[in-house]
Amino acid sequence: MDQIKFASKEPYLYPEIWRLVQLDVIKKIISLENRIRDKKSEKNDLNILRKNPSQKLTKEESIKIKAKIKSLENKLEEIRFLIEVYRSIGDAVAFTFINKLDIKPQNFKKSAGFISEKIGLKKEIEVFKKNYSEGRIAIFNDITSVLKYCDLTVVYPGGFNLIEVKSSKFENSRIHRQKENADKIVKYFETDKTDNLYGIEGETIRVDVNSVEVNYVKELNKLIQSSKETKNAIFEVEKGIYYFVSREFEEGFMERNFKQLKNPIMVSLNQFKFSGQGYYPFSLSFLDSNDYLDFLDGNFVILIIIDFEEVKNYCSFKNYDFIHSDNDRYIFTIKPQNKENSEGMLKISDHYFFRSCTEFVSLKWLIDDSISQFEKMKNNNLANL
Repeated sequence: MDQIKFASKEPYLYPEIWRLVQLDVIKKIISLENRIRDKKSEKNDLNILRKNPSQKLTKEESIKIKAKIKSLENKLEEIRFLIEVYRSIGDAVAFTFINKLDIKPQNFKKSAGFISEKIGLKKEIEVFKKNYSEGRIAIFNDITSVLKYCDLTVVYPGGFNLIEVKSSKFENSRIHRQKENADKIVKYFETDKTDNLYGIEGETIRVDVNSVEVNYVKELNKLIQSSKETKNAIFEVEKGIYYFVSREFEEGFMERNFKQLKNPIMVSLNQFKFSGQGYYPFSLSFLDSNDYLDFLDGNFVILIIIDFEEVKNYCSFKNYDFIHSDNDRYIFTIKPQNKENSEGMLKISDHYFFRSCTEFVSLKWLIDDSISQFEKMKNNNLANL
């Protein structure tokens, strides 16, 4: 991670770092995948032995085998966790070169599975290395949790190309399906329009943000450093929105500091370590690699506390009503208060809202930009009448 932190400051100056880091991650993930196979095989053998009717076990033997199976299950979870850690390093590479809004559409697709089980793995690594030997920077997509279309992504200042590596001259339905999906995502990037990309019926239109994103990544990292001395550190980043880093639970601390909140929700970022939702990775948000590793080890907890009463007040200040939603996809809606301008409403998805937590983006900025987009679209529709 330290190499990535260093190289990310001027990413195109250090192609060799990106090449070596990724090759090392590929090697580590494949090794862990092999360990998973070994543990699963061992577990399967024990289950066969335990259930074998021709070889009745004593009570003590059965207890020992069950304990061994439980131990293997725990080891499998540990290995899977390590794979997620290595993929978070791959994500750091991806988000260093590709805008996060271009990564999100590539994430909502089922992962390919084990790297080591890919028939064309050897060829993919060859093409990966060839790109570097010819002066290009490539990302090996399968070491990330977010780049799920094609095998490689070749990046350059201002853009990227998706590369599907063919290991055989023969084609089948799976290859045709992969090509169709790749063409679909490329067309979306070119036109900002698509049908059913996220499994949602109807056309999806992508629009640019209206202003530069506001986030509190620096404030979070300062808070993490403060917590090393104080054990518990709080900062109100916006009215009614608090970041809380805790290394040692103190009874009564929450009540003393948050009892004034009228309608709060609390989000634990420790539950989002590997969310699989395409958010900007903690591996980059944490400026100190050791802090990131401490976070993964559970040495401290990060809570985001949001008082929805203050969110409601802010929306009212902007002449909009803030309304909770029971919809599975939309966490709340924002509707104009002005009766003469009351047609339509903003539906805020849970994924969009939780950027205020997982990416430390200003919630006020998210609301402001959404309202600005909403009003622009309404004005354009009126102009076209």
